[in-house]
Amino acid sequence: MEFKNHYGSVSIITDGPIIIGQFSGNINARLVNDFAVDLKKHITALAGKPWAYISHSTQLLATTPDAERGFTQLFRALQGTNCIATAYMFSSSIVLNQMKRIIAQAQSPIQIMDCLFDDLDSAKAYVLKQLEFAEMAC
Repeated sequence: MEFKNHYGSVSIITDGPIIIGQFSGNINARLVNDFAVDLKKHITALAGKPWAYISHSTQLLATTPDAERGFTQLFRALQGTNCIATAYMFSSSIVLNQMKRIIAQAQSPIQIMDCLFDDLDSAKAYVLKQLEFAEMAC
């Protein structure tokens, strides 16, 4: 599903156990809220199975302060949902710095520099490998 306004857009696609959020333009709080509601539906559809998330944000310019707070709340809400791996794709240093703040404020253990990729294929390979490791550990 895609949500957009005059300044930006967000969409979610599922590829097996991988949920991909695609962001472009400038993201405000309403887009974050719409994204959060839809993301939770995708997670519920996975029925408790391990999953991974990729933020495909190479076209993202920035988020508003309210959107940043919304992402922080979403990060907190998603802890404990069996998300095994995350990967990020940014082309903007502004977005990278905003995401670092969001992760810190949400007190998430994610080390963003370890899961930052230039392309979707590399990001997918990374999260699939993490899912495989998690499956072997069970």
